[in-house]
Amino acid sequence: MGILVTNDDGDSEGLHMLLEAARKFGDAYAIVPSRQRSAVSGALTLHKPLRLHKIGEEVYTINGTPTDCALFAIHSEEFKKPSLVLSGINWGDNTGIGTLLGSGTVGACWRAALKGVPAIAFSLAKTKEDWRRKESWGDRTALVEKVVEIITMLKPKLKPDRFFNVNLPHDVSDAKIVHVKKMQRERYGARIEKRLDPDNNPYYWIIGVKRHIDTGTDAHEVLVKGNISVVEVPLSIFERG
Repeated sequence: MGILVTNDDGDSEGLHMLLEAARKFGDAYAIVPSRQRSAVSGALTLHKPLRLHKIGEEVYTINGTPTDCALFAIHSEEFKKPSLVLSGINWGDNTGIGTLLGSGTVGACWRAALKGVPAIAFSLAKTKEDWRRKESWGDRTALVEKVVEIITMLKPKLKPDRFFNVNLPHDVSDAKIVHVKKMQRERYGARIEKRLDPDNNPYYWIIGVKRHIDTGTDAHEVLVKGNISVVEVPLSIFERG
């Protein structure tokens, strides 16, 4: 099995943990954005050339988006075409319909599914710590083992035209794996804040505002109950009349 590992955070600890887990299932390699590209959804780079750089053993960057990374692996012929795309481990949960549509981590997965390659997105509920520090990610061994367990569980269910969105609590030691049918509508609302620069000219900042977490949703399982939520997303849901 050829496996692409990508994300929207670039060269992160989450990437290397997911790559370690992926290598237990086949020939895995990573292509990630050369800089942080959160919340770009399925954006493509169409206005400038893509440049590929090797930064580690089977780890590469391109100056594009997570979707670019998926398409590059599938179509460029520079790599073995993947039969599975894994995206993450993202720093911060991607629960809810809003993040499903807006996340770069998840965007790589639904773009792969559009191309007939099954995919799984992994996201980790964040703490207030700095994501750039390895220690902030918690028990590395336990997290890798849990990801391996989830991939093993989902492997028989992998099919073209669908992907899975997996969200993990920060502490996975006692977490149960729950298949969730209902997603939180929005994890965050939006507020536009007007500010003034040193020359007294206005500029604007989009700020996320946390929403109430609804019982029975993917967000509730992860953020309130401390479980692992697994949501299956078949592309056919977008084709219903």
